[in-house]
Amino acid sequence: MTTEIPFTYAQQLLLGLELAVPGSVLNPAFIVRAAYRVAHEIDEDVLRRAVDDVVARHDALRTAVVRDAGQGIKAHVHDSVPGRLLVHDVNDADDEDAFLAMATNAAYPPDEPPLLWVHLGRCADGTSLLVIVTHHLVSDAWSLTLLARDLADAYTARLRGGPPPGSQALGYAEVAADDFSPSWEKTITDALPYWKDRLDGVADLALPVPTPGRRGEQRTCRFTVPDELWRRLAEVARRRRTTPFTLLLTAFTASVWAGRHDAVVPIITAGRKPSEWYTAGFMLNLLWLRITTENPGDLDELSRRADEVCRAAYRHDVPLLRVLPEAPDLTALIFDPAEVVERTFPVFQLIPKSPFAPTSDEPALLLTPVPEERQPAPVMPLHLLWSMRVDEEVVGIVSCEAEMFGQEWVEEKIAGFLRVLERLADA
Repeated sequence: MTTEIPFTYAQQLLLGLELAVPGSVLNPAFIVRAAYRVAHEIDEDVLRRAVDDVVARHDALRTAVVRDAGQGIKAHVHDSVPGRLLVHDVNDADDEDAFLAMATNAAYPPDEPPLLWVHLGRCADGTSLLVIVTHHLVSDAWSLTLLARDLADAYTARLRGGPPPGSQALGYAEVAADDFSPSWEKTITDALPYWKDRLDGVADLALPVPTPGRRGEQRTCRFTVPDELWRRLAEVARRRRTTPFTLLLTAFTASVWAGRHDAVVPIITAGRKPSEWYTAGFMLNLLWLRITTENPGDLDELSRRADEVCRAAYRHDVPLLRVLPEAPDLTALIFDPAEVVERTFPVFQLIPKSPFAPTSDEPALLLTPVPEERQPAPVMPLHLLWSMRVDEEVVGIVSCEAEMFGQEWVEEKIAGFLRVLERLADA
C-alpha cells in the first residue's frame, strides 16, 4: 500500500531544477554516499535484518519519486518494503578502490524504493567495507550520518537478541506537512522583507565562468588544511568571538571572489529545526550571503562583514523556494536552461563532524570512515561546489564542471584560499 505525500520546500526547489534541466535531479547518479571500514567480523544475516530495520524506521527511504502520465512529479510512500544489502568479494587494495568506485558510480533509480543501498565488501584480510548510498532527492549528508548511527544501533540490538531501538523522531511525511503549517508560514512571511532587500540586484553580480561552456564531465579536486593551521584558526575565531566557519567563508570569498566589493555567496545549511534532527530526508537550504566591503583586500573588514551577514542570514533562515519570488532576476538565472553557461554563483558549504554516535556504550558494529580522497565524488547539479569537511582532519573538496573551470583555475583558487587562511591565522 502506498500514500501520496507532499514534497518539502527543499524537494520542490530540486524539482524546479529538474523541470528546467531535465535529468539533473531525477537521475540515477544523483546520490549521496558514505563509506566505512569495519575491522571486526560482520554477521551478514544480522546486518540484513538491521538494514530492514533502518528502512522501516525512515519513511523517506520508502518513497518512490515518479512522473505521472501528465508529466507531473509525485512522491508515494510505501508502508513496507524490504531493505537492500548487496554483498561483494574484495580481494586486494586495487579491488577496494574498484569497489568504492562501483558503489559511487552505479545507477540508483529514484522510482525504485527503498532508496537506500547498503554495499558490503568482504575483504581478503578479514575486514569489511560498508558503503551507504541514498538518492539525494530523499536524503542529504546529515541523513547519512544518522542512517549510519541507526544501522549500528539496529545491528547491535539484533545481534544481542533484542528489537531495534525505538524512535520518537518525526516522520518525513510529518516534516513535509509541517512545511505548510500556519506557524511556519508566519516565520517565512516575517523574513521575506529582509531577503527582498538583500537580494535586490544580485543577479547582476554573478561570477563570470572562466571558460563558458556546456554541462558535462565533472572534476573533483581535494586538499587538506594542515592541523597546525586549523588549530591557529580556531584560536583566532575564539578570540574574535566568531566561528571557524566564518574564517573559512572569508577565505573562500577573498580567493574565489578576489577584488570584488560586492560578493554573493550561496551557502548550504542543514535546513533542520531541532525537532527534525533525527529524521532522514532532503532538508538542505541555501542562504544567499551578500558580503559588501569598502576594501575587499582588507581581511579584517571582510571577516567582520562575513560574520555580520552570517548571523543575520541565519536569523532569517527560511526556505529558498519562498525567498526566490522576492528576487525574480535571480530565479531566472538559477533555473536558466541555456546550453552554454556564462556566469554562475559558486556554492560553499561546511560539513561538520557527525553529531551522531551509537546509543549503546558497546556497539557491535564499529564504523570507521574511509578517507574522503579514496572515494570518487558523486555528481552534483551545480557548476561549482566548494565543500569543507571537518572531521579528524579538515579536507577541502572542490567539485566543478570540468569544461567551465580548468584545472589551473581551480588550483590557483585553492592556493589562494590556503594563503588567506594563513594570513587570518597570523592576525
